[in-house]
Formats: sequence, C-alpha cells, structure tokens
Amino acid sequence: MKDISKKIINFNQNKEKIIIPINEKKIMSIEDGYTIQNEVYKHYSKTEEYNSWKIGCTTDVMQKYLKIPSPCLGRVKKKETFEGNSIVDYENYIRPGVECEIAVILSKNFDYYNKGNNHYNLIEKVVPCIEIVDDRWPDYKNENTPILIADNFFASSLVFGKGSTLSNLEDLRKLRGKMSINNKLVGEGTGKDILGDPLNALDWFLSFNFNKDNHPKAGDLISLGSLVQTQWVQKNDKVKVEIEKIGNVEVKFN
Repeated sequence: MKDISKKIINFNQNKEKIIIPINEKKIMSIEDGYTIQNEVYKHYSKTEEYNSWKIGCTTDVMQKYLKIPSPCLGRVKKKETFEGNSIVDYENYIRPGVECEIAVILSKNFDYYNKGNNHYNLIEKVVPCIEIVDDRWPDYKNENTPILIADNFFASSLVFGKGSTLSNLEDLRKLRGKMSINNKLVGEGTGKDILGDPLNALDWFLSFNFNKDNHPKAGDLISLGSLVQTQWVQKNDKVKVEIEKIGNVEVKFN
C-alpha cells in the first residue's frame, strides 16, 4: 500500500491529477483504501494539524451521483477548515466543487474511548457547512471506491457557520437547506435526506473502526453529508449555503 500512498502524496504536492496504474488498484478492498488514507494522514500529520472530517455518500442524491451505495469518510487539515464567511484561492484546487452540508462540532468533553451514545453530550454545536471537494482524478467515474477513499474521498476544505446547540433544535430531520452560486439557486434538500437523520450519519461515523492514532477528538468538526448534488465552480464564483434554524455561510473563490 505504501507505494500508492507515496504516489498520491507526490501528485497532491505537485497539484497534479492522480494516476495510479490499473494493476495496482484493481484488487484493492475498502479496507485497503482506508489503510492508504491513514498512511497519507501519517505523512502529513508530521507537519500539519487536522481538526475536521467529512462523510460522503450519505444521501440518495450523492450515492446515485457517484454510484456508491454506502458512506465513506476522509480527513481535512486545520489550515483548510474555515470559520465564517471566507475567501479561498481557486488555484489551490485542481477542480473544486461545493456541497451543502449539515455539520457538527464534537463537544469539549468528547472522549473517543468513553463516548457513550447521548447526542446532547457528544455535540457542542450543529452548524451550516460548505464542503469544498476537489476532483484530483483524470476521470473519477472510472475509479473504484477504495482508491477514491485512499485519497480522502475528494476531501479538501470545509467552511462552517455559527450554528446552534442541539438542545435548541427540535428535529434535524426537518431542517431545510439550500445552496446558491452567484445568487442562483442550484439545489436544496432536508435533513432527513442524510441517512434518514443527520444523527444517523454521526452514529455511523463514531462506530467506524478508526486507527488508534487517527480518530476523532474533542472539538473536531464533522461534516455529515450533502443535501445537494456536487456543483463544480469557477474562479470568482460566490457560494452560499443556508440551512434553517442554524444559519448560513458563504465562500468566494478568488
């Protein structure tokens, strides 16, 4: 697996599309994909901090779009996690796309090894979030799920808003969200689109078999899934996500 992880790291550092020979990736399992993802994390974590996670393919719209029937997760660096309305450099991405997400911030008392199952104790805040994905493949539609997982499942950046405490929200399933690009509505959905309930996505995430050196920690941001299909953006595009009861957030690509 280390040969593939080295190639992914090299392509990413050079901001080049990732090309992995077919004979190296055709027999990969989902577990192999996460093994490589963890190797990539170990390399970068020597010099970079991580404080965020993304969960992909938690809605029908995204499972149909990517033809992947189950959730997948990836990591996001601290320097790529932005709080509040933000401006990002378009040239930092190969082919950026945006998604409208409901996200949670794990509580300050969160303990991975003694977490329990009380959502009110687990969650500090529920926040609106824009996930910026990056298509780093020549043609992702021809790549298998394990190799997409190996490269963090398109993860790149997260931009999140102020949000609300869980106790102030009646039912995350009923939250309606929408996303616009340059003031034009491009998609909308409801919380129940995320595995029937966004909290189901959180439960899936927390039950994942994490590596002992690479697991969620107190204060981490967890993006639970997109209410809309990925929208690919251009330079100077301005993206806004609005989710009722928890607020809105914007990002511009300069």
